[in-house]
Amino acid sequence: MSRPRPTIPTLLTLVTLTLTVLAGLPAYAAKPAADNMPSHHDDRTALGQFIVDVAAPIGVALILLAICLCIYRMIRGPHLADRVLAGDTIAILVVGIVAVFSMMLETALFFDAALVVAIIGFASTVAFSQYIGAKRKTDDPASPEPDPSPETPA
Repeated sequence: MSRPRPTIPTLLTLVTLTLTVLAGLPAYAAKPAADNMPSHHDDRTALGQFIVDVAAPIGVALILLAICLCIYRMIRGPHLADRVLAGDTIAILVVGIVAVFSMMLETALFFDAALVVAIIGFASTVAFSQYIGAKRKTDDPASPEPDPSPETPA
């Protein structure tokens, strides 16, 4: 049995999250111990500033491309499970886009919204999974069909 290959939206998300982590690397190693207190704009390395200025917009574009591919998968199908997974992936990508935007704007105000989107995405995936499971039980030809005429005791 072979391992499943990662999808393009998954790879785009991993690249974007890696860039987000690299952008937050502080330059504490170059500062004396007394100056290790966080400051407003002084704690970014040159690499971190480059990533915020150049790579973060590229990451947003890649996430938007991944969302478009997921929307295509939701429309095209072919199965209900494909549509559910595409919706879950869109929720994860929205969380990623919120994280990149909050990094670009240098604020943590949007993390609450990202957390809410993640929780709603998880809950909807669980609900759709239960729906698919219930639907498969009723559509399964191997399951015994209910008798239309109930037996009456004599």
